[in-house]
Amino acid sequence: MEMEKSTSQPTQKASFAALLVLVTVIAVADGYDLTVLSAALPVILAKHEWGLTAATAGVVASIQMLGLLIGAILSGSLRDRIGGRKMLILNLLFFSIFTAIVPLAPNAAVLGAFRFLGGLGLGGIIPVMIVLVSEFSPPGRRHLNNTVLLMGTAVGGLLAPLSGALILPHANFRWLFVVGGLFPLIVLVPLVGKFVPESPTYLLTRRADEARTIADRYGIELDETVAPMASDGERTRSNALRYLFNRSRVARTVLLLIAEFFIMGVALGLTSTWLPQYLVLGGFEITSALLVSVTTFAGAIVGGLVGGWLQDRTNPKLIVVIGCFGGAATLLLIGAALQVAALVYVLVFALGFLNTIYIMNGFIANSHPAAVRATMVGLAFGVGRTGGIFLTAAGGWVAAAALPPAANFWLWSVALFIPAVVLLFARSTSSVPAAGAVANAPAVASTVG
Repeated sequence: MEMEKSTSQPTQKASFAALLVLVTVIAVADGYDLTVLSAALPVILAKHEWGLTAATAGVVASIQMLGLLIGAILSGSLRDRIGGRKMLILNLLFFSIFTAIVPLAPNAAVLGAFRFLGGLGLGGIIPVMIVLVSEFSPPGRRHLNNTVLLMGTAVGGLLAPLSGALILPHANFRWLFVVGGLFPLIVLVPLVGKFVPESPTYLLTRRADEARTIADRYGIELDETVAPMASDGERTRSNALRYLFNRSRVARTVLLLIAEFFIMGVALGLTSTWLPQYLVLGGFEITSALLVSVTTFAGAIVGGLVGGWLQDRTNPKLIVVIGCFGGAATLLLIGAALQVAALVYVLVFALGFLNTIYIMNGFIANSHPAAVRATMVGLAFGVGRTGGIFLTAAGGWVAAAALPPAANFWLWSVALFIPAVVLLFARSTSSVPAAGAVANAPAVASTVG
């Protein structure tokens, strides 16, 4: 028996490792597509492509964020009906097709429509994969594995401006979108169809034997007490929302959502959209601004891994708070140092290192019980995408306002200071009851003070 156990364990680990690699590559594609407009934006504005100005480009970027918001909401609802695997494939198809055809847009209105439709797919990918990784991860490695997954978006965010710096001097900016769309369409969609398993929890009330087979193959413990909830998607979400917003938890839930609004808003509005253009306004050449943006995402990769490591060893919320305060201070310093290029490189690396979006989402996912995790993650992403819509639009107005270049960065520092303060008043953890407690959330809500 011992020999049998020792030979099967490496297979289980290898199976999950392969799954983690695949979803991380998908996250890379997600991060690339989310950032590709930012990489192309300086050229688009300089050449007046599609008749865009800084203000109208902000509107187009915000329309994409609206797609992300709606996509996150729809994905959470549809996942309970069709399963996480099918939802992932559908999201991939949407964002890859509507990214690849961006070069065909004849005007700004059609461009906005394509970015909106692509955003529908982008919006649901990461929430679906966070839940998938949490379900298949060994219990002691969920923080680390979620961090690895989310680092994929940072790698993609790095590749977009790096590709821009390499391609734009020699070819049309439209190739950035073609590459970003065709790779997931041709490569990733078939791989997901072949290798990504369906959620065992979803399968429990539909194909129970298949659910147990998948759980055995990946070496995970299947909690069959959640099966009654899994059979009724509407009831599950209703109970989860009652749990999250009962009298004992509503303050914490609201504070986390406020923090997520600003943290994701800064990540989407500044880091993924307006940072290169602000650097151009500060006197940098377009290629140099893109390379500086690459440095930001390099810092985010290192900082995310360090932050995830620290979260496993200390108070996870405290690491997020420190990152927000540090990021706000770094933006003030960048504004003051725009005339010293070498120092700007160091500071934008620090800004990326202190980027809290990756560790914030991991903190939210892992500080809630499994039975409400998907609902809370979807809710947080919806609110965060809303922050992305408003702050991306605000970023366009700031860019068009002809402010002193330093002021562009100083204004954004306020948006990071707010969540740092808000999180100080939020409890670090939520109580983690058994699944049955969440299933009986209406009773809990009426009795907990």
